[in-house]
Amino acid sequence: MRKLLLFFLLSNLLFGGAFAEEDADDDVFVVPKPLRLTIAEDMTALSKLARDNDVPILLMFSTEDCNYCKRLEAEVLGPMRLAGIDPQRVILRKVMMEEWEFLRDFAGHERDGEGFGIERGVEVVPTLQLVNAAGEELVPKIVGYQASGLYDAYLEKAIEVSQMLLDSK
Repeated sequence: MRKLLLFFLLSNLLFGGAFAEEDADDDVFVVPKPLRLTIAEDMTALSKLARDNDVPILLMFSTEDCNYCKRLEAEVLGPMRLAGIDPQRVILRKVMMEEWEFLRDFAGHERDGEGFGIERGVEVVPTLQLVNAAGEELVPKIVGYQASGLYDAYLEKAIEVSQMLLDSK
C-alpha cells in the first residue's frame, strides 16, 4: 500500500501538476487589454526612442500559446507599463517568436520573430532581455516565470543596473 501511495505521489508530482496546470490554463487565461504590451515591429524605431529617452529596452520574448508569458505580462510587465515606467525608465516591448510574425531588426532588416529570437539566444519563453539602443545585451537574460514576488525585485534590479550601465557610457 505504501508503494502504491508513493507511486501515486511521485506520478502526481512529475506529471499530474503539469497536465492539470496546462488543462486549467489552456485558453482560459487572457491578458486584459489595458495590461497588454505593445508588440515590437521596428527595432530601429525603438532604438531612436531609447536614445531620445536615454533608457534601456526590455524585450519580452513570447509565443501565442505560452500561458507563463501571458501571466508575466498581466502580473508584472503590464502593471509596470501602466505605472508609467515606459518610456521613463525602460521601453517595454513584446517580441512574438512565431515564424509568421515579422519585425525590423536593429540593423533594419525584415526578420521573422522566431529567427530574431533564436539569433539573440532565446531558447525558452518567456525570456526577458534588456538591451541598449544598438540592441546589445546589458545584463544576463531573465528566463522563465513562475510568480511575481521576488521576480519583481530581480527585474527592478536588472533595470536599475542596465540604466547605470547606460549612464556610465
